[in-house]
Amino acid sequence: MRAAVIRRSGATPAVDQFADPQPGQGLSVGTLVAASLNPLDLAIVNDQLPFRRLQPPYIAGYEAVVQLGDGTRCYLGGPPAPYGALAELVPVPDSAGFPVPDGLDPGLAAALGVAGLVGWVSLDYRGHLQTGETVLVLGAGGAAGQLAVQSARILGAGRVVGAARGKALEQAADRGADAVVDLADDRDIDAGLAAAAPGGYDVIVDFLWGGPAPYAMNHANVGARYIQVGSSAGPTSTITAATIRNKLLTLVGQGTVGTPAEVRRSAYAQLMRHATDGKFTLDLEQTRLDDISQTWEHLKAGPPRKLVVTP
Repeated sequence: MRAAVIRRSGATPAVDQFADPQPGQGLSVGTLVAASLNPLDLAIVNDQLPFRRLQPPYIAGYEAVVQLGDGTRCYLGGPPAPYGALAELVPVPDSAGFPVPDGLDPGLAAALGVAGLVGWVSLDYRGHLQTGETVLVLGAGGAAGQLAVQSARILGAGRVVGAARGKALEQAADRGADAVVDLADDRDIDAGLAAAAPGGYDVIVDFLWGGPAPYAMNHANVGARYIQVGSSAGPTSTITAATIRNKLLTLVGQGTVGTPAEVRRSAYAQLMRHATDGKFTLDLEQTRLDDISQTWEHLKAGPPRKLVVTP
């Protein structure tokens, strides 16, 4: 079969022939409908994630929507090695596939996996968002941030503020943020966060960390929940003990690893239901498997739209 094969750690995947996966006890084989690309894919190929270290040669791609032999479609994250999502055929453990409704755009269904689940689970399962609370999304311009803004609205937030840089602010506003804060100039961040939510923030979902984190914590309410999910602005941040202590701040980490499978399955089912109702939108850029080498370079550069790969 045709697949995006990695021959060396850190290399750009190239389309090549790879042995077909074989069905077996507890394992089905589906055909690729749409795969979604994320920064996570780059980290896996660069051997930066201890929970998914693969020995070349293997197939790149973490998540996809596949069609099974009975005609149903399911979402799968993390196919069993050495297989990945970027191939004509994808092995699906029976317990791993999440149902995808008929009629839903498979590209959107794939994109709502990694990027959609992180925001929903952060707000609901980890942040315990209550109706009427104020939410701040740091990094609201990226795909995961845009979906987190929409998730906050669906989950009952009273006010949603998106913080990002430059043109990404427009994307956050388009997805339903009540206000946006430009993070481009450190001198203006405090004033921007204060003006966007004079009453402070009850739940903060942080895709950035680095420099913006201390500003966000300064505007957290007493008893606020701070959910740390990404570090695109830097892996370290300088925060004061007094800020956490005096605000009774709950600092929570959220990632793919450690989230119970049943929580992810339930959350994905809710995402599918709301997506079917038209409550989730995301700009997608459709690409082909044969063009994966060029698409991969596009992924490295940080594309403005979510990259989706079809056979």
